[in-house]
Amino acid sequence: MLAMFHWARWLGIAGSTSKYYWKLWGMALIFVLTVVEIGAIWKVIKALAGWAASTSGHRSVTARLAGATLYANAVLSIILCWKLSSSWQRIVDFWIILDRAMVTSRIPTDKNLMKKFSGIKKFFIFCGVAEHMMGIISFVGVDCPPSLWLEKYILISHGFLLRPDEYNIWFGISLMILSMVATILWNLQDLLLILITLGLASRYRRLNKYVATVCSQNKKEMDKSNDLDILQMYTWRKIREAYVKQAALVREVNNLVGPLILLSNSCNFYFTCLHLFLGITQGISDTSLEQIYYLLSFTWLCIRTSLVVLSAADVNVCSKDALPYLFEYNTQTYNLEIYRLQYQLRKDFVALSGMGFFFLTKSLLLQMGGAVVTYELVLIQFDSTDYNLTNTTAY
Repeated sequence: MLAMFHWARWLGIAGSTSKYYWKLWGMALIFVLTVVEIGAIWKVIKALAGWAASTSGHRSVTARLAGATLYANAVLSIILCWKLSSSWQRIVDFWIILDRAMVTSRIPTDKNLMKKFSGIKKFFIFCGVAEHMMGIISFVGVDCPPSLWLEKYILISHGFLLRPDEYNIWFGISLMILSMVATILWNLQDLLLILITLGLASRYRRLNKYVATVCSQNKKEMDKSNDLDILQMYTWRKIREAYVKQAALVREVNNLVGPLILLSNSCNFYFTCLHLFLGITQGISDTSLEQIYYLLSFTWLCIRTSLVVLSAADVNVCSKDALPYLFEYNTQTYNLEIYRLQYQLRKDFVALSGMGFFFLTKSLLLQMGGAVVTYELVLIQFDSTDYNLTNTTAY
């Protein structure tokens, strides 16, 4: 994670330990993105108030609102990731203390965790670059002259912000860079959440594996003695304290990443609804490049959203995975500490949340799917109603 934050400085995410020039770069990037966001909001206001000269195609209200949402997400993402980077050392210190305590309790390490981290990072980089490059190619087309490539791309992707007569080469280069930064930040915030939740879930799996080992060993020990009772009480007390500290770690991390979870899920939910709405009401373009880009972009968005929710929901699932071992525990060696641990795991609800507005559990993915379908039906109904009223008036 520290290596991730180290490379994220190029995107304006400077932690508290970064040099002053990285912080200046981050503040400059926030300022420029904020200026673009203010311009995008002003374009939305003009379209809604009827002051805009054109509200069709890439200058429609939907396109303007989508552009304003993308750059708003970029500004908030830098601020929240900056806060996460600045406070991460405090989480690291707490994490290390717990890991050392777990080592003394002979809890095994997760040897596959780094491989998972590396695989997910490579997967995000490959899919993110492929989706963005496919978007550029679909906007520009294969028959566009190289001299007009940048102008055509900017006027299509940022038609909500610029008219053709307002374009110049410097605006084009600046918006090209800023759009890439905004897209990378959108992917980065999801990647950070996935990596953090993978680490939390891994620690729970290590605890659960240790509980399973202790339970299987105690099943073989049928002869009881006072010394064995004392040893088992001590062992289970240490296990229960480890689960208490793990729950405290999850809540500490949740206090830090809660705003980022809310931002990530809100942005992903909005663009999922937008993709479906445009695909249903306007249809997919006849050109094969735009069809491929639409399917690729929508698929990648759904995969990212699902990975964020499921990886975070895994923390909630793993927090109760030790209960079956405790329920099947040998009654001859059952003691008070096992009862306390059993009660603690059943009653203590451990899950990451978006600032308390929702909890990331497996049921949330189904709830989001149901909400997307509901919103799509409402939007399509309003869209068809407006279309019928327009036709009736014209007639």
